[in-house]
Amino acid sequence: MNPARISLLSTFLIGAFFTLLLIIGDINQVKLPEKDSSAAQESAKLLSNQLDKKLSALQKSMEALTYNAFWQSSPVAEWSYWLQSQSTLYKTAGLTKLGVHSSTNNVLYMDSPSRPGLLGELKQPIERVYQDNNTISLLQIYNDQPAIVILSPIKNIDGEIIGSLIGIKYLDTELLKSFHYMTRVAVAVTKNGVLQSTSIESSPNLASYELVEVPWPKSINSTIWKMILLVEPAAPISMMHVYLIVGAILTLILMFIIFKQVNAASKNITLLDDTLDIKLPLVEQMNRLNTLHNLAKDHVFASLIQSVKQRLEQLVQQKKALAVELRKSQESENKLKAHASSLSNERDIAVAAPKVKSEFLSRMGDEITTPMKSVVSMLKLLSEYDFDSEPKQLLNIAKRSTRTLVDNLNNILDFSKLDANMLKLAPRKFSVRELVDDLSSELSHYANEKGLSLQASSDPEIPSQVKADLTRIRQILRNLLGNAIRFTKSGEVTLYADMVEKDGENLLRFTVKDSGVGIPVDAQKGLFDSLEQQTKLTNSSFAGRLRLIVSKYLAELMGGEIGVISEQGKGSQFWFTVKIS
Repeated sequence: MNPARISLLSTFLIGAFFTLLLIIGDINQVKLPEKDSSAAQESAKLLSNQLDKKLSALQKSMEALTYNAFWQSSPVAEWSYWLQSQSTLYKTAGLTKLGVHSSTNNVLYMDSPSRPGLLGELKQPIERVYQDNNTISLLQIYNDQPAIVILSPIKNIDGEIIGSLIGIKYLDTELLKSFHYMTRVAVAVTKNGVLQSTSIESSPNLASYELVEVPWPKSINSTIWKMILLVEPAAPISMMHVYLIVGAILTLILMFIIFKQVNAASKNITLLDDTLDIKLPLVEQMNRLNTLHNLAKDHVFASLIQSVKQRLEQLVQQKKALAVELRKSQESENKLKAHASSLSNERDIAVAAPKVKSEFLSRMGDEITTPMKSVVSMLKLLSEYDFDSEPKQLLNIAKRSTRTLVDNLNNILDFSKLDANMLKLAPRKFSVRELVDDLSSELSHYANEKGLSLQASSDPEIPSQVKADLTRIRQILRNLLGNAIRFTKSGEVTLYADMVEKDGENLLRFTVKDSGVGIPVDAQKGLFDSLEQQTKLTNSSFAGRLRLIVSKYLAELMGGEIGVISEQGKGSQFWFTVKIS
């Protein structure tokens, strides 16, 4: 049999044998949830369904308590005594704590009545349930522990809200242990990737586990809080030792067979190498190959000798042709080098000219903006004096004009810095809520002068402190809000900040919405493009286009993106995102 066929057959048999062993080992192996991610995912679905059922039952129980006639018939001061009498009932239902808030005197009754106005960690959830006028469920830290907070409004006979019933369910170690027993996998609760509580006594290192996320019930929508199953890395199976021993023996046998074949082939190659000598004339090499061909016993080796003879003849002919082509290629190469050198010099001159201009303009930024900022500051100080209405009006126009001029200059200078690759970010910690309030206070005056309403708010789930470039975020918001106020004739302009998740990363998103005339669909495609791009927006201006272009560059520089959603006649909604830490 041909040696090559022997090698193929041996390799096929060994591969089939190994495949059979792996299939048998995989069938006999019992997959446990704590060491198998697919089994853990099934446990995660089961746990998610249980959480959904329990949370729905708790919400229905609390809503049933709100219809008790006690709330309307008894004074607020006696509400806390009724709660104490219901402790056994709400603990049986699964709640850790039960409290009530009175909207009449703004007092929270939990372990003990609080002073009016001091609602602590429950302030925002209470305000939210009064605003939504419906039962809500959310996740937050309460008394230094992660907890599910359920709030249900209490209404009187006329349908007015007189208070809110508050249920607290701690996601503590005891509860997570029960989940651990049910799923047979360690359970943990995290916030922004930081461990809050776990079913394991010691604090585990999350990087050492494969994390399987448990979906929250539909009534809880949180990207910050996560419940995860900690799947341990699978330990090596004992049958692997058997596989290694059998594999080593079969590999040695295969190596022995292949070695014999390679040894025979090596002898033939050595004989062929001794026969060929490049220094000899072509006729002499051909005679040697003919003699070796007649002595060869292996037909494969004989075929190889015949192929070498044919190839040797071809190489001689190719060598002559290549010598001619080489001479022509060298002449063409010399001409191309001279032409390329000329083109390179012209290109360097053309590229350097606009870049030098951009660097000059970006370096002159401080020389331009510093006097303008001084003018703005002087006008602000001057406006604090008591003038008559007409000079006061003229002074306000001057303030607004200089503020617009400073914004336009900043956008022009930043555009030049971006073109010269000189713009650098300066991230620092700041409060998103304070930023939204400051912009609302600063620009509300300009909106009121046009008869517009400027509203600003932020999602309560945004962290109290985030780290990003506050100056550039404020610049983008001023650009978008300035355009919105300018191109809106009536109605309102709103600013909203919240958190979104994309590709496993938390992004801070700002949305500016107006009630203007809107933007046609065919004009939206060119809003954020280069200034050289033609736009189909009839009421656009050079400064307005520049604001949008600079805003796009800044958003992308901070790891986010920018976009617009608009319908003609129904207003526009501009949004952008940035990465935070």
